[in-house]
Amino acid sequence: MNKSAEIFKPGALPVTTYISREAALGFTYEERLEQALNMSGYITLISGPSKIGKTVLCERVVGIDKLVEVLGSDFLNKENVWKTIGAKAGMPLSGMVTTGNTDNSISEEYIVTRENVIAYYQEHELVLLIDDFHYASEEIQRFLSQQLKDAIRKGLRVIISSLPHRCDDAIRTNPDLQGRISIIDIKPWSKDELRQIPRKGFEQLGIHVDDKYIESLVGESLASPQLMQLLCLNLCVLIKADSGNAVDVSEEIIKKAYKFSTLNLDFKNVTAVISNGKTKRGRERKKYCTSKGELDLYSLILEAIAQDPPIEEIGFDDLLTRINKTIVGDDKVTPKSLKEYLGNIQEVLNDKNRTFEVLEWRDNVLYVIEALFLFYLRWGRNEQGTEY
Repeated sequence: MNKSAEIFKPGALPVTTYISREAALGFTYEERLEQALNMSGYITLISGPSKIGKTVLCERVVGIDKLVEVLGSDFLNKENVWKTIGAKAGMPLSGMVTTGNTDNSISEEYIVTRENVIAYYQEHELVLLIDDFHYASEEIQRFLSQQLKDAIRKGLRVIISSLPHRCDDAIRTNPDLQGRISIIDIKPWSKDELRQIPRKGFEQLGIHVDDKYIESLVGESLASPQLMQLLCLNLCVLIKADSGNAVDVSEEIIKKAYKFSTLNLDFKNVTAVISNGKTKRGRERKKYCTSKGELDLYSLILEAIAQDPPIEEIGFDDLLTRINKTIVGDDKVTPKSLKEYLGNIQEVLNDKNRTFEVLEWRDNVLYVIEALFLFYLRWGRNEQGTEY
């Protein structure tokens, strides 16, 4: 493996470029998680935006070999919850168990139960991480919260990871779990924290990158350490960082690295679904004149999201302002129309699978819940605005 790939790891636990962050009162998130896991009978709830490093934090503190990750979407029904948790840890799902001696033995069918799953986790000192808890159905979330109350009391160590504005209410508001939850709210990465990733990494590689380009990387990484790792790694490829004769970083190469980083981001179908919007019979959608041609309101919403500065929570008034600044001429979008179209987008996305969960219109705020989608909108489309 090239040295740059060992230093910058967008999809794994980094070593050289791992950044320990301060949580509250001067304590680090690592110390906070260690404290939570040492509290018997407690569930640890980690809440934070997508791609902010929740899983990497757990891997760092618990250890990859001791952490068993189960996705919320893995739980298909209540009957298979404990089988799923056991299977992820490597437990056999069926078999025969023989007890006694050769002359007087009894064979019984082995069945996965909550009790033997808990015992297996304790015996192997494992920690259960339920990642993307919000992807489980509300019924499964409620069932899990009930099941986990007894499991943590019996010694199972559990971490639940979720987005901050999504459905972790089944845990937070469950009266049976009150006083049994250790909540760790992960705040967005600051610019100073993000700067440490490229500075540490490029220093290890012996490469100088001008501060203005570091600041550009910070802005485009959207408070996501994972995206920052990706951008730095792809920049290393383009400047031939591992050759021993690296090319100087320039603005042209920086922009090329951003576009290069979108090649494995498959959001074309998602973008098309949003720009097509809700099927409606009757009159044609109204179109507005822009520098990229005539666009309807669905496409204008995507254009507004992609504008500078890139942000992941856009209030309604700010979104409306962005849209109307995109329009050339006096014809502007009304608040009523924008709210109708945002509601339509949410309805369309709700009918799709989890890969389409990139936006959420909620409480008068448009949340971009997938940082990589926002990055794709900014750099993965052609100069004309792509698929519209």
